[in-house]
Amino acid sequence: MSLPLICLMTALPALQAPAPGAGAQAVLAKAQAKAKSVMDARTAFMRAGGNTKDFKGDCSRELAELEARLAVERAPDLRQALLISKLFHLQLAKTQPDAALLEQVRREVPPVAAAWSLDPGLLSARSQADPKGWGAYVAEARAQHPDAALRRILLLDHFLERLEAGDEPGWKAAFGAIQAQFPDSPLQQKAQAFLDAEAKTGVGRPAPGFSLKALDDPKTTYTLDTFKGRYVLIDFWATWCPDCRAELPALHAAWARFHGKPIDFLSLSFDRRVEHVAPFRLQAATPMPWKHAYIEGGFRSPLADAYGVMGIPKALLIGPDGKIVAQGAQLRGGSLERTLEAFLGK
Repeated sequence: MSLPLICLMTALPALQAPAPGAGAQAVLAKAQAKAKSVMDARTAFMRAGGNTKDFKGDCSRELAELEARLAVERAPDLRQALLISKLFHLQLAKTQPDAALLEQVRREVPPVAAAWSLDPGLLSARSQADPKGWGAYVAEARAQHPDAALRRILLLDHFLERLEAGDEPGWKAAFGAIQAQFPDSPLQQKAQAFLDAEAKTGVGRPAPGFSLKALDDPKTTYTLDTFKGRYVLIDFWATWCPDCRAELPALHAAWARFHGKPIDFLSLSFDRRVEHVAPFRLQAATPMPWKHAYIEGGFRSPLADAYGVMGIPKALLIGPDGKIVAQGAQLRGGSLERTLEAFLGK
């Protein structure tokens, strides 16, 4: 459940980069200023009723300037700041970095470089996207970077990733590191809150009750009794959540394969506006032809509290007797069909 992997209920505070050379510091400060202007534009877009999934920061001018400077700059600390700033601006523009840039970053920027403090999430994103290529690099930053604030964020990211994966030795080791390095800190409290939330929907526990109006038919109400005697896959999601959207191909494939068996799919939207869901489902690639409901208040709703939803996507498989039989990584990506097959057969 790592910060860049899933959309969390709250954001971590912004970081101040440590003091590299004046030129490098100016590059990072300029990137921070651009991020503020992009976030202001995003807020205005949302207030006008726009869906954040449709918002992209316009960073074309900044990216061109960074490219031009990289072509001539030779000072290592400045090049490091320019390269990390380029990654950062691509993120603001919702554009994936190409393989050549990533290789250049890994070659020229050490894991302990001050420039990474611009946004530690850049490191976590690389670890999640390419664990073989970046896992050891990010682990070094997590253990040795001089910026304690960066280490805290990377350590929490790692803890959440291992918790989501169901890797008990991994998350316990990460939680132990948090306790040892940052005892009685907000970081430890946040990690404990995620553990407590996860325990609410552990395998074998009865699923919390609910009563939800069907999004496609307000005259219909869904409760646990609606699905009694059948399996139900509950998916907490939102159209604005990129990791939720990334799971949709697997969900569509699983629905196509298993919807004739004794199982229902129920997607519970955390969108900021209910009006954002229907247009999204009109797209050819994302019809989501199963049951839907809208959760007023999203993360702050009683249902989110009952189900321990502190980040999305979050999926749970509830058995015919109303008890939770699978969750987390068992229901993500390619594992989803394998898990459903174990309960429903081929």
